[in-house]
Amino acid sequence: MNRKEVLTILDQYGYEAKKSLGQNFLCNDDVIGEILDLAQLDKTMTCLEIGPGLGALSERAVLQAGKFLAVEIDTRFEDRLKKVIRDNGGEVIFMDYLSFSKQDLPDPSFDPQVILSNLPYYVMTPIMLKVLKDFPNCRKMIFMVEEEALDRIFARPGTKQYGPLSVLTDLFGKKRKCLTVDSGSFYPSPKTTSAVIEIEAGTVSGMWDPAWIAFVESAFALRRKTLVNSLSSGGEYSKDSILTALKEMKLNETVRSEQLLPQDLVRLYEILHERKDKELWHTNV
Repeated sequence: MNRKEVLTILDQYGYEAKKSLGQNFLCNDDVIGEILDLAQLDKTMTCLEIGPGLGALSERAVLQAGKFLAVEIDTRFEDRLKKVIRDNGGEVIFMDYLSFSKQDLPDPSFDPQVILSNLPYYVMTPIMLKVLKDFPNCRKMIFMVEEEALDRIFARPGTKQYGPLSVLTDLFGKKRKCLTVDSGSFYPSPKTTSAVIEIEAGTVSGMWDPAWIAFVESAFALRRKTLVNSLSSGGEYSKDSILTALKEMKLNETVRSEQLLPQDLVRLYEILHERKDKELWHTNV
């Protein structure tokens, strides 16, 4: 889909981009081709696209995948996406992905192996974290993000940008920046440059339950406080249990979350939950 085709579609349906939804429609066939090359879809695979917009990726991805589902917040695109997706054997749900649950799936067994999305900056983090919660068995995620957001995704311990997103994507698997996309590849053209990133699942992806993700978010909830204060503020863990776990790990009680490696947080979570399980068992007996 090129710029001329985007303008024709917008005119045909009477659409215009909504700034409130961060809509900038991809209109560069070369970039679309590179994203699909990264996805490596075939008829044995399932694919989810979040925010298909006018269907620039969808119209080709739906033909390549065995099962294809898109979730779109903007109901104005219903006629267009039904033609592009449903008429070619895929499915589309019109709702905010942040309100989406697995009960909304037209096929309860649907479990995407590949997830595609062009993510507006203002919802990038919550959508990426929700994807990890919803589909821990996904093998590959390909996201278009604003280039400045890469600092948060690829941040290292000890930096201001280091937080739940960098920790969780680090642990989920191998991540890399694949290409830079200039503003002219979109209509309307944004003021920022974008980037396409790929995250491939590693061997520990099966541990991605909501409790684990909530733990990491809680660890960074009060960044100016110690890890003990940040974790205990949510009420899930007592200060005593956290201090005992830190002592077992030979970590100082004044340590802050941004000082810990992702693997340190995994170990802390395991110790705390092992202790919680033991306490629950003693309470029950």
